[in-house]
This record gives sequence, C-alpha cells and structure tokens, in this order.
Amino acid sequence: MSNEQTEEAPKKSKLKFFIILFILLFLILGGVACYWWLNLRVPENITPNEEQTVEVVEEESAEPADVAPEKKKKEEKKQESQPTKKTKLNIVTIPTVTINLADKDSIRYLKIGFDIELSTADAAENIEVQKAKVRDSIIILLSSKTYSELATTEGKIRIKNEIATRLNQILGVPRVVQIYFNEFVVN
Repeated sequence: MSNEQTEEAPKKSKLKFFIILFILLFLILGGVACYWWLNLRVPENITPNEEQTVEVVEEESAEPADVAPEKKKKEEKKQESQPTKKTKLNIVTIPTVTINLADKDSIRYLKIGFDIELSTADAAENIEVQKAKVRDSIIILLSSKTYSELATTEGKIRIKNEIATRLNQILGVPRVVQIYFNEFVVN
C-alpha cells in the first residue's frame, strides 16, 4: 500500500506542476495580447487624403565635375517621380488643468497640460467634441493621486498610460498614439 501512495504522489505533483505552468503561460500570452491590442496596434483605416505631407530634403553629395549630363538628368527625373514621404499628425491640445492631490498630511496641487497624438483625424475631431468629458475624466483620475505617485519618472509614465487608457475608453476604440506633457508642475 505504501508503494501505491509513493507512486501516486509524484504523479499528482507533476500534474499540479503542469497545470500551474499551463495557467502561467496562458496568463503571459493573454497579457502580451492585451498590451499589443491597446498599445502597439495601428488602425488600418487611415486614408491618404487625411495625411499631412512632409517633404524630405536630401543632401546633395559632392560629385566630380566630369559627371555626364545624362546621368544628372536621370537622377533629377528619378527624384521627381518619387512620392514624398507622408506622416500622420493628429494632435489635440488639452488646456492646463490645476488639481488638488490626494495627500492627507499636506495640501499639494498638480498643474498639468498635455497634447494628445491620435491615429486618425476622425478621432481628433471626436476628442475635440468631447473635450468636457475628457477634462472631467482627467481631473477625476489625477485628483486620486498623491505626490509620491507622481514624483518619479515611472509615476509620470504610468500617468501617461492611465490617461491614454481613459481616452481610449471615451473614444470607444484605441486611437491614442502618445501623450505629450507640455506642463507638469507639482507643488
């Protein structure tokens, strides 16, 4: 009987180990998928007519004086036929907000202003329309923070991510590309 118990104990131990390993693997893959979905995914419905054109200026290299005129003409035609590179710039500025922090031992405040880079012009228009809702959401979020949470670089990055999450909730789909602080004063 003791042999049966000793044989069953390692089997149960191995089974528990594999179940725990499977659950951890599942959680890690789920976390990676959520991170990609919320932060790294680029919306595919960007149309070329919405994009702003940014011309790229190339430096002319020093060529010998005896370069054939035909070669120069070919290079000029080649440069003319190349399309200009385009980048997407949809930035909405949120005016400065002054907020009391949640510190209990002292009175502290946060003065913050930031710009929001969005993936589409439609999302930028949507944020403009819902600016009151955005400001309210930001005030509620930041008034629950303490000085110690905001004082470090990691805290500021965490706040950027939390603001982006709140804005994506307001928009209904992930459209926030980046948050840029243009004013951040804690007193």
